[in-house]
Amino acid sequence: MSDIIGIITKVEDDDYQGKAHKKVTLGEGQVLKVKYGRDGALKAKWGLLQEGVAMKFIMRDYTTPDQVKIPFVFDIETVDSALLEPQEPQVLPEHKKVVADAKPSEDPPRDSAPIAPQEQGMWFKEIGELYRAGLIKKDSPEGLALIAIYFARMKKVMGIETEKK
Repeated sequence: MSDIIGIITKVEDDDYQGKAHKKVTLGEGQVLKVKYGRDGALKAKWGLLQEGVAMKFIMRDYTTPDQVKIPFVFDIETVDSALLEPQEPQVLPEHKKVVADAKPSEDPPRDSAPIAPQEQGMWFKEIGELYRAGLIKKDSPEGLALIAIYFARMKKVMGIETEKK
């Protein structure tokens, strides 16, 4: 199980079957439950869980008697340098002419927040349905781009590797 690093956007008190824990939401929309830990080790660190703080959640798997693996938060620690500061994009000399000639976009600016994995999955499902229904035009550049992105994503998700000749 890999560790999770993110900025906390929300911390809530929660309980399950009478056992208290903290429900932590990260900037990407991911929700983690930070429980007591062995001998209360995690409960002692609950004070570190605050909104706007970058945290590293060390994950482990709990294996049930019927061999099902369930991920859980094993430990937490604050992070200072794990998240890189956003940098200004660099414009190369050969691209300066293209940038100078570009027309301003008529579209409103997009929200800079990343798209949640659930929403990405929903959009890819929708693209697949539109493709199978024949509603994506294969003769337009936009249609070809959508189809190419869709199939590239599906190959990655399904773990299909193509042989290079």
